[in-house]
Amino acid sequence: MTDKPVSILLIEDNPGDRRLIREMLAEAGNVAFDVQYADRLQAATDYLGQNGVEVILLDLGLPDSQGLETLRKVYAQASEMPIVVLTGLNDEMVGVQAINEGAQDYLIKGQVDTQLLRRTIRYAIERKQAEERERRLQVQLNLSNRLASLGLMVEGFAHEINNPLASVIGFAQMLAYEDIPENAREDVKTIEDNAQRVVDIMTNLLAFARQQKLERTYINVNDTVMAALEMLGHPLEGGNITITTRLDPALPSTMADGALLQQAFLNLVINAETEMKLAHGKGNLLIMTELISDTIQVSFNDDGPGIAQANLVHLFDPFFSTRGVGQGRGLGLSVCYGIIADHNGRINVESQLGKGSLFTVELPVVPEESGVEVS
Repeated sequence: MTDKPVSILLIEDNPGDRRLIREMLAEAGNVAFDVQYADRLQAATDYLGQNGVEVILLDLGLPDSQGLETLRKVYAQASEMPIVVLTGLNDEMVGVQAINEGAQDYLIKGQVDTQLLRRTIRYAIERKQAEERERRLQVQLNLSNRLASLGLMVEGFAHEINNPLASVIGFAQMLAYEDIPENAREDVKTIEDNAQRVVDIMTNLLAFARQQKLERTYINVNDTVMAALEMLGHPLEGGNITITTRLDPALPSTMADGALLQQAFLNLVINAETEMKLAHGKGNLLIMTELISDTIQVSFNDDGPGIAQANLVHLFDPFFSTRGVGQGRGLGLSVCYGIIADHNGRINVESQLGKGSLFTVELPVVPEESGVEVS
């Protein structure tokens, strides 16, 4: 644990038990705790809807909710936060069941001292963090395997499609120069435009399938972010979307393909803007860069509608989209994934419905003299 106070939400309606836990936490010595209280389930879920905490201490017997149903409701609201259940002397089996349903641990009231409480809180936080790391790695592995299979499929049919498309476009352009009726000329233009649209889709699919060789140069990622924003064609505070940047001036340069990273960043910005506009016609996007260990981290945090948990695992799949017909081809995020993966990086997303989304790009710092070859 760090010197920063550990934030706790204690959900307990018994004043005596609240006071006892507060006193034990105050005796914890060199660890400070910031404790918020709720004596009803409704008050707890209201608080969690607006705030995050590092750990939840939960009494299952509340005036407005009893038993494991209390845990289920809190877990549904804050599944990403570790929960420690507080149970009575005769409820040890309930505590075990609670762990099976998502709690990190349980404590039996009347058998808790300061050291046990502190140790349980620390282990609950550490286990939850380990679970989250494992979950992200598993999601990345599953996604990589799925996209690798799709990439092989794309490689197989892209050539077969592009050749006849070139003929369609070429003949359409030739017909446009012929002496044909005006209504037929409009039809020919429609044929050419739609064939070109398919070409554009195939180009993005090939980018996703990583058929582009990286042109690495020594770049500063901050400059790449700003170049992507300049391509938007409107001020950062134009219209109803406000874009704020907090770029680390001490960010080291790295060997990377600036043009492809610019495309990935632009796709992420456009995706955030589109979701915010579709949801409520306005919004805020915060873009940050920072160095964490030897990794450059670029985050895109919006206050849009958020993403349903069921959709997160498919978010980077080609052609996956939650928008209506004609509002997107579902390729932008899959192209981003391919570009970042080509740089031996990772892209993660954290989101909840109604709470916006956080996309985080992690790129390794590659020194100029390393001469990395990436195909």
